Order: sequence, then structure tokens, then C-alpha cells
Amino acid sequence: MKKERRIYGVITASPYATEQRELIENIVRKAQETGIDIIVISNIYNPCESSDILYAENSIFDLIRSDCFSGFIYITESIINPDVQKLILERLEERKDLPVVAIGMKVPEVTLPHFYFINTDDAYDFECITDHLIENHGYTDIHVLTGYEEYPTSHQRAEGCRRSFENHGLTFSDDKLFFGNFWTNSGREQAEKYASGELPFPQALICCNDYMAYGFLDACLDLKITVPEDIAVIGFEYIRERQNHYPLLTTFQRNRAALGEAAVDLLTKKLDTGEYGDFQYPKGKIITGRSCGCTESVSDVSGEMHDVQIKAMYDFLNLFCQLEHRLTECRTIEEFVECCSGFKFMIRDVNRMYMCLYDNWNDAAPPSENMICYDIMTPGEPEHFRYHDLTAKFEGDPAVYCFSPLFLSKRQLGYVILRFDHPDTYDTVFRNWIKTVSNSLEFLRMKNDILYLTTCQELSEQHDALTGLNNNKGMKKAYKSADESGACAVMLRLDPLNRNRISISKRAYAIREAADIVKNVCESQDLCGRIDDDTFFFLIRSGGDAAFWSEHLHALFTAEFAESEYYDIDTFVCCAADCGEMSYKECVDTCRQKTEKLTAIMAGQRSSPHCSELIKIKKKLYREPEITVDSEDVYALCNGSKGYFRQVYTTSFGITLHDDCTAARICHA
Repeated sequence: MKKERRIYGVITASPYATEQRELIENIVRKAQETGIDIIVISNIYNPCESSDILYAENSIFDLIRSDCFSGFIYITESIINPDVQKLILERLEERKDLPVVAIGMKVPEVTLPHFYFINTDDAYDFECITDHLIENHGYTDIHVLTGYEEYPTSHQRAEGCRRSFENHGLTFSDDKLFFGNFWTNSGREQAEKYASGELPFPQALICCNDYMAYGFLDACLDLKITVPEDIAVIGFEYIRERQNHYPLLTTFQRNRAALGEAAVDLLTKKLDTGEYGDFQYPKGKIITGRSCGCTESVSDVSGEMHDVQIKAMYDFLNLFCQLEHRLTECRTIEEFVECCSGFKFMIRDVNRMYMCLYDNWNDAAPPSENMICYDIMTPGEPEHFRYHDLTAKFEGDPAVYCFSPLFLSKRQLGYVILRFDHPDTYDTVFRNWIKTVSNSLEFLRMKNDILYLTTCQELSEQHDALTGLNNNKGMKKAYKSADESGACAVMLRLDPLNRNRISISKRAYAIREAADIVKNVCESQDLCGRIDDDTFFFLIRSGGDAAFWSEHLHALFTAEFAESEYYDIDTFVCCAADCGEMSYKECVDTCRQKTEKLTAIMAGQRSSPHCSELIKIKKKLYREPEITVDSEDVYALCNGSKGYFRQVYTTSFGITLHDDCTAARICHA
């Protein structure tokens, strides 16, 4: 795959989360400054537990195998599922020829020898947090609530607090350190221990992430503990949910902006020089609130309120829009895409959006390598490309392209591509949007399957529900009561060589189109029916014998199928038989024998090495009947002499070029 400029892959999970968004936005910002495209590869859900139904979702990480990448940035801390960690390592092991900058702590579960790890310095950050409480507020009796005891991160953060204590001549004893689980219930339980008297109140509590701090604040409200008067609280991470808790939390923002920029710089330097160079830990900052006794920054609160308002607006749109209802009403994929386009306003600030489906997404077969790409922003004719051709929709200046999986349970459907021209990624509303689209695609597939399966059955005694024509039983009854004298029976069999694969979802529409073609060539007084899945049988009482109708109707059907959406001119055989004194069964059997002979002849004719080219020429003759047999336009369509071409044409179709041109013009007339 030719690359006009470098492309860096960003491997992550939950890119809508505050921590990942800060990283990705600054990765993109730096990349755009240096003329580099970014492809973000991420799953949608990110649970700790493993499940078989997540296999289809996490197949999105197979995109790592694409040869478009110059290198990777792997946000290791975002991937919390062991099975997903293992899958990503397997894919990156296959691409060990490319450099990888890993953002996060270096632990065996997410490490390969060729990874270059960068991160902020947790110990230094917590030293700064403790310094703030001691130097700005004079607190000396401080407890620390960290995470799981078995996590190295938990101990690194506690070590930073210990260093600050020692630097200020204070003692940090083990009874000041408590282990939690980095989630809100740990903070709530800590508050309950203080309220019950199990633990004495310290002056301040350091929570080693914001979630535990939020749990603690919420419990303090319930337990009538006043913050910061009874106890001061400070968090870590700045996940921008402070507006939902009281009082406004003081926390610490890691310098993820510098971390994202450094990842791009290091990767670029490795590609340019063969060495990553030096990396310095970026320093973060305190985000003040009232939970420690400080006052909040107006600019911080203003930014948070803006984010909250934007999220609330899109949550409102997501809750009250009719997308899900409208999608369930769609009958075709074209209607589906049109409907999605009508609700594109739900995806915030996106520049382009594409829904890329496996070309066999509606079949039970394993996913194909071929994709059908639909433009959601400006619907039109879909485009086709290969699964790993990730740059198929690249255009213009450097941008960020987010690839997210389309799936339902164990069924892989494809992926969605979002293009942002500015440093950004999607939010939680898009996660809901893509879930709705995936569910509705499966509903569309099932609806079309059910339509086909039910309409292929005889839903009435004498009529075919799919086409409105007589079924076999109806034709038999009509034949008995008809005047067969001078009548001619005709049979049309579709795709006898099974060369024209039509998916299950489109099968019903194809049959209906064939029925319309049959109706077009029949007179109103003629009997017409669909007597089995692929066979039409009708009775012509307009005069003429079997030989006449065999030749005449073959030309008519050729002209009709030349304009067909689902069939081609080489996907049918047609025969006729004089009814005479034959019964319905005898007449049908006679026609079937003739179609079998014609099918055998067709199989031999289609073995010609020139078959596909000749079919194109024959189709052109019937679409443009003004072409004459002597026209140079005909011979310009093939290579070789006129005589040889005429001979091959006759051998392949059982009719001379001259007679076929004449038949085409008569059909048109």
C-alpha cells in the first residue's frame, strides 16, 4: 500500500473517557503539525471480565495487521481486559518491524521487547499533592487511600506521599496507608469507618484517584461529615466529573498533553534516526476546588461547565431522537443508510463518517475480506475496498480517523470510520449511536431472511405471495380449465448453472424483478405462474408454435435481463412446448426436460475462454439495438479477425451474430 505520508496507529479502549481523550487530542495535534495522519483503533465496550460475545468486537484490533502504518502508540493503561491485552500483544508481535511507543506503566502483561514505555511519574505527582496539603494548608495528619495492594501503581503513589512527609520532617507510618480498589465504593467505605469511629478522623485524606474521592464525598453528604471542616479531601486524575459532587473536588491533573506530544516526537525520532532519544517525565498541576480549603479556578470551572452542557445536549438528542424506531422500519440497506444520514447531527463535530460492511455481512459465512463502504454524511453509490485498506477514505490534510467495530454478539458486521479534521475523538453518545446501528443492522438482516423464508412458502393455496402469480397448484387448476387448443407452454428457469450468487437478503427482491420481466412479455390473456423457487411457467394463447416462441421469447428475455439489477443475460434458459393433448404434469415435465438439455448446452458454451467478453458484447447489442451487424463498433469490442469473432460468437451462444442483431432490433421495435 503506497503511503504519501506517515500514518501512526493509536491502539486504545474507551477513547471517549477523559484520560484517553486528553492523550489522543494532543497526539493528533502534534501529528497534524508535522504532517502525520492518525488512525485510532478501539473497541466500544471495555469490561474487565472476559466473554465469548466480545470476540466479534475485539476483532477490530486485527486492523493492526494493515501495512499502512509507520508505527504505533499503544495506550496500555486503557486496556483492562487480560484477553484483549493478549490479543493486542499477538498482533503487535506480528508487526515487530515497526516501532511502538507504549503509554503507561511497564508491566509484563502489556510488554514486548520492542516497546518504548513512557508515562508520567506517579511518585513525583503524589509528592506534589502532599506538598500542597502540608505547605498550603498546614495539614500534618494525613491518610492515604490507594488502590489494590498487589498493583505496583498503588505503592508508587503511596511512595510519593511518603517522600513528601520525609522532606518536611514528618513520619509516614503504615497505619496512615489504606488499600482500596480505585472505585467509588472504596471511598464510601473509608468515610463510613471515620463516621463509625472505627478510624480516627485525620486532617486530610489523599485519594489516589478521583473515583474513590467522589465516593468519599458522596458518603460524607449522607453521613453529615463536613468537608473540608471535618476532613479535607484531594483526588488524582481530573476526570472532569466534579460538577456532580459536593464540595468541588481539589484534584491533580497529570500532564497528558505533554505525554501525547512526546509519544509522537519519540516515534518520529525513532523512524528518522533509529533511536528514540531521551524522555523526561512531564509535570502535572493541582486543579483547585473547595474540598481541601482552596477556592476553584474560574477558567477550570468554565471549561468543565461547557463540557457538561455539550454532553447534556447530546444526551438529550440521543434520548428523544427517533433513530432506533426509524431504522427498524427500513427494508433495504439503501434506506438504512439514508436514515442514518438523517440523524448525523447526533455525532458531535465529525467531518466525515463511513459505515463499512463486509460484503457478506448478511450471510452466515465467515467475514469476507471485501468491504462495501457507505457514506453517511452524503449518501450515494457505495464504494468497495479490502478490509485492511484503511486509507481507502483518506483525503486532504492530515486528520484523525477513528475505527470502531460494528458487531452484534458473535456476528461481525464491519466497522465505522469517523474523520475529525481537528484534534478530537468521539464521545459516549457515539457509543450509543453505534450500538443502535449494530442492533438495527441485525434486525434488517433477520427481517429480510424472514421475508424470504416466508414468501418462498405457499402462503395461500393457489397464489405465490412473493410475486402475486399463480403457484404450482394454482397453475395446475388454471391449466385444466383453460383452452389448450393452439396454446403453447413456456418455461423460464433462472440461473440454472448457479453462476449468479444473490444474497439471502436480496433474494426476494430478485425474484420479484424476474416476475415483473415475465409479466412484461406475457399478454393479459396468458396464464402465468411461479411453480417453484427458480422456475416460471406460463401458457401463451396468442398464436405461434413452440419453435417460434422459443426463439422469440429468448430474445425478449435477453433484452429484459440486459437491464436487470439482479440477473444477467446468461442467467436463464427458456423453452416452449406445444400443449396439444398433454396434461399439466406432462407439459411441465416436457418443458423441464428441455430446460435440462439447454442447461447442458449452456454449460458447454460457457466454458469458452471468451465467454465473459462475449456476454458483455451481447448485452451491448441488446441495450443499443441501433448497432448493426456491419458496424465497426461491434468488432471494435473484441480483438481478432471478424471471421474468427463470428465463429466464436455462434459457438458460444448457438446463434449467429447477424441473427442476434436482428433479434435485438425486433425486440426494440
